[in-house]
Amino acid sequence: MKLDHDCVRAILIWVESNVPVGNPRYTDELIDDLKSKWTEAEIIYCVAQLGEANLLDGGAVIQGGAIVINQVNKLTWKGHEYLDNIRDDGIWKETKATVFSKVGNASLSIISSLAAKLIETKLGL
Repeated sequence: MKLDHDCVRAILIWVESNVPVGNPRYTDELIDDLKSKWTEAEIIYCVAQLGEANLLDGGAVIQGGAIVINQVNKLTWKGHEYLDNIRDDGIWKETKATVFSKVGNASLSIISSLAAKLIETKLGL
């Protein structure tokens, strides 16, 4: 399955807004809130990948076709860093336009680096 970068961004924003410290949320709540744009399978896949990438604490673990862990505890430090780079809608649109027009796709780390450079340019750094 392909990793949907818009879904990744939406999940990180949702977690930041909806998961208070010490009060984990089940992925079912996340799915309910995002299902108008993505399928359950797409959301769970992204959550699982975000956990593997250490952007989320908790998440979804898929074993034998079934979800065995399905709660999100919090964003990790790395998750906050990534989200801070891509949070702004303008930066996000510019980052995607640059990546997808030049190479078609990129890793989360490349996307984050490009977004950070766009932010630095806007700040005159």
